Amino acid sequence: MNPATLYSHLTRARRDLLGTLRATPAGVLRLPLLRGERFHSILDLLIHTAEVEDGWIHGDFQGLPMVQDRFPDIQAGAAGPDTTLGLDAIEAYWQAVEADTRAYLHALTEADLERTVTLDDWPEGHRQFTLDGLIWHVLLHEVRHTAQIAALLRTQGVRPPQLDLLFYLPALETGRSAAPFVNPPPEDA
Repeated sequence: MNPATLYSHLTRARRDLLGTLRATPAGVLRLPLLRGERFHSILDLLIHTAEVEDGWIHGDFQGLPMVQDRFPDIQAGAAGPDTTLGLDAIEAYWQAVEADTRAYLHALTEADLERTVTLDDWPEGHRQFTLDGLIWHVLLHEVRHTAQIAALLRTQGVRPPQLDLLFYLPALETGRSAAPFVNPPPEDA
């Protein structure tokens, strides 16, 4: 599977996940469910995942300004830990990132994927990678955080959508959603 095909799966799964999140009470999305310095809530994980994609794909790989530069709230730091951004703002930003990422991935050639990318701000021994390897890193980063979000939803009594690739394989060929879901409201504790 090439990166553009996996990205198509991720964007379909992302839409299904966002559908579940829109039906989830905002208070649940903001709950400090995670300990640590950087991410405390589901919204923190969402904005982090979008920013990472933006930074790698647009900044590191293409040398372009990040998409977040067009989103003053995100650029101003509202996306930090305990984000003040709502789901609509995060979704709008991520859709803009997605549009640029999709165009970039579809334009890549085999020669592009074999290109060496040097990361000047990383430690010695972790500075040079193939573009292909780094793209896979970005895509798998989203998979990992999506799984975290799904697990966090379950801890709050919210049933996440089925996000496994297996359920999306037919949709990658037909273009139709292959993973309908039912998202019952959270049960009272």
